[in-house]
Amino acid sequence: MTSTESVQRRYDWSNMEPSIAVIDALASLEDVRPVNLSDEIGGTLCDFVDPEALDALVTDENAISISFTITEYEVHIDEDKLQVYYE
Repeated sequence: MTSTESVQRRYDWSNMEPSIAVIDALASLEDVRPVNLSDEIGGTLCDFVDPEALDALVTDENAISISFTITEYEVHIDEDKLQVYYE
């Protein structure tokens, strides 16, 4: 994996849970199915961030910008944009 690899997507958060979007993006970067992601990153999403809190914070009604790290990945959500990149 190189430092230039990233996933950037835009979402209508009323149709997609942010926690699922993060899992899908990470799985895409790791080239695995989402159900196998925990083996690749050394844990589940719950080990890095509270998925319920993430889903409650990131909505179409909230203009929010947040960032967090999952193993070697930086995750940024800025309004409707999700970006995940390898540190």
